[in-house]
Amino acid sequence: MLSTPQVCHMIWVMLLLGQLHGYKSCIQKERKALLELKTYLLSISEEEVADDVLPTWTNDTKSNCCRWEGLKCNQTSGRIIEFSIGETHFKESSLFNLSLMHPFEELRSLNLSWDGSYLFNGLFDDVEGYESLRRLRKLEILDLSYNAFSNSIFPFLNAATSITTLSLRSNYMGGPLPIKELKNLTNLELLDLSGSGYNGSIPEFTHLKKLKALDLSVNDFSSSMALQELKNLKNLEVLGLAWNHLGDLGPIEVFCEMKNLRELYLDGNIFLGQLPLCLGSLKNLRVLDLSSNQFTGNMPSSFSSLESLEYLSLADNDFTGFFLLDPLANLTKLKVFKLSSTSDMVQIDTEGTWQPKFQLRVAALPFCSLEKIPNFFVYQKNLRLVDLSNNRLSGDIPTWLLGNNPELEFLDLKNNSFTIFQMHTLVHKLHKFQVLDISANDIGGVLPDNLGHMLPNLVHMNGSDKIMGFKEIFHLLWVR
Repeated sequence: MLSTPQVCHMIWVMLLLGQLHGYKSCIQKERKALLELKTYLLSISEEEVADDVLPTWTNDTKSNCCRWEGLKCNQTSGRIIEFSIGETHFKESSLFNLSLMHPFEELRSLNLSWDGSYLFNGLFDDVEGYESLRRLRKLEILDLSYNAFSNSIFPFLNAATSITTLSLRSNYMGGPLPIKELKNLTNLELLDLSGSGYNGSIPEFTHLKKLKALDLSVNDFSSSMALQELKNLKNLEVLGLAWNHLGDLGPIEVFCEMKNLRELYLDGNIFLGQLPLCLGSLKNLRVLDLSSNQFTGNMPSSFSSLESLEYLSLADNDFTGFFLLDPLANLTKLKVFKLSSTSDMVQIDTEGTWQPKFQLRVAALPFCSLEKIPNFFVYQKNLRLVDLSNNRLSGDIPTWLLGNNPELEFLDLKNNSFTIFQMHTLVHKLHKFQVLDISANDIGGVLPDNLGHMLPNLVHMNGSDKIMGFKEIFHLLWVR
């Protein structure tokens, strides 16, 4: 017979193994509920895809249901905490019976989205009203993206008072945004309403006091008051307003008052004029996307104060004249920099003698009228992607870029005036390099003999007018 200390020791070992490896299965009550849920989903699925509906959900009692597709269990309790519906195709105008989720009392995350491949147009109960969401008391994340919900779902969602994250991306909303109907969602921290066809004014969000991230991208806010309400969102850390044509409605300076912003997406808004100096006061910014607008002039010197910046895109604007890159010099955290101009009158400063304190992973400067690669490239050692296409670069293909950046995966030099391609400067193989585009140049002769040896994992190469895929590269360049 085991002594009390031995029994205690065995219990602790079993608990430890359970935490390390997870329990064998979810609890029986929830296993049964999962199989009932699968039966229901089969009933609303197209017949031809029935075999593909949650195939890992099986009656086999030896099957570990915590490892079934789309599920995650709490390792201690064995209860379902995350559910994602996965890839399937439902019949047109399908409804989701949310009451089937009642047995999952510890559910934290419910994802009924799958990239537009099915369309739910309603949630309903066998009980009444909005009891289903109210009964999911621990639900924190609710993703209803890419369905066919209308604004009529808002009062229903108001019952989910515990949620902190709500995504209604790309539903069929339209009209004014009825945000006040979510008055009870006082715990909401992230709200995604992008691609929902809203118009009119951006409403007040002041009742959502904990809101930290808001995405209203790809809508059609057109009222002259659209930007004014944003001044009240001073606690936001992430704001997405891409592709709303906001440039017609007011100055971009309104965002300078939102001092807690960490990510700001304003691409595709037809903003005009100079880049505002006041953006340099947003010292917490890590991401700033101002691409696809109509900005002119130069980069403000105040950008040198954006010490937290990791991602900066100024691509696809109307910059003209002499364009300085000096404000970037001391941005030690910068990892991604994108710049391009729709005007062929821009002249990028390539001769600056400043030594950058950043190490980029992505450097994209297409359509910049470059005649020389900017000097800051010489100091880069961690580049993964370089795009210098559609410029006026000439001479030797800059294989020194490959030599200096052993992690490089993608190099686009198409539509320049390069004439010579040699690989003799490379000392080490580039095992991660996969894509090289040197098309639309003036390169003569044959490809370097050691190309396949130095770039052993190259899978796509576009040279002149010939595009070579994996098989051709394998045949022509796999030289050892």
